[in-house]
Amino acid sequence: MQGAVNSQLSQDRFQINRLVPDRIITSMSDDVRSGLSARVKILPPKYFYDERGSRLFDLICQTPEYYLTRTEAALLSEHAADIIASSRPTAIVEFGSGTADKTELLIDQAGQQRDALHYLPFDVCKEMLVESGQRLNERYPWLQIEAWHGDFTHGLTHFVNSHDRTLYTFLGSSLGNFTPPEAAAFLTDIRAEMTGDDYFLLGVDLVKSSEVLNAAYNDNEGYTAAFNLNLLNVLNRELNATFNTGHFRHHARFNEQASRMEMHLVSCCDHSVDVRDLQLNVSFEADEHLTTEYSHKYTRDGIGNLLESAGFAPSRYYIDDDSRFMLALATCA
Repeated sequence: MQGAVNSQLSQDRFQINRLVPDRIITSMSDDVRSGLSARVKILPPKYFYDERGSRLFDLICQTPEYYLTRTEAALLSEHAADIIASSRPTAIVEFGSGTADKTELLIDQAGQQRDALHYLPFDVCKEMLVESGQRLNERYPWLQIEAWHGDFTHGLTHFVNSHDRTLYTFLGSSLGNFTPPEAAAFLTDIRAEMTGDDYFLLGVDLVKSSEVLNAAYNDNEGYTAAFNLNLLNVLNRELNATFNTGHFRHHARFNEQASRMEMHLVSCCDHSVDVRDLQLNVSFEADEHLTTEYSHKYTRDGIGNLLESAGFAPSRYYIDDDSRFMLALATCA
């Protein structure tokens, strides 16, 4: 099902397909009701990414503290030629494409090694798909874009990829937002889509000092705080809620025992919030934590074991000199 396409896009080289889930998807109403009614309140991080949230995240990626994006981009810049030469893709699939800035390094290199390529980006934000599609359309006249709008974590049965030798990618350390069982299930879903000639490229953030990690999630410009608080604006808009962002503050810290960053919104005072569309009244005590994100950090061996358990055969690891970030390239086992 092709969606509406921006008039500035080349319609013969760009289309948006709607991904139909094959598993039950809980609605925002379900997630918010259960999360805010729990003894320890929690909300899924997927609701960060409305249009404003997506743009705030781009600003986070440009801060000096947030090493993840620039380190991954440097690794891709250094090793894109080797990755493309190894995988020889006719198509690149990207889960959680966003602005596609980093993937453009792979697309550019693919264009140097062949004269045509299909790019299949997935994202929950349709505006981002259109915006990045317009930029890529203008820059690469030989590129065909078959975008997919939807939540790829709820099954890929209805995803259509008719291209051989596909390079599947999941960059940006987004795997860290999943619980270990969720990460294993998602990687298994990707493996089920692949054939013997396909490759998978995974970007993961590595375990490192808590000082470096804590700084990355508490940037001096305050973009991460604004990104975190914007989740409340999303709930106000979508569910007619009465959150006052001034009643909360951003808090993020590294949990060494669980090997994960934890991001919270902390109530500054005793107060209550109405979520009118749910007919739900929620009380917050002063200093009470509302969890908004977990970001797990990995070791090389941990990722290797996880990939192998999902049916992959890791073939190459690309790690920066400071051992902060890793790209893992894998084939089908």
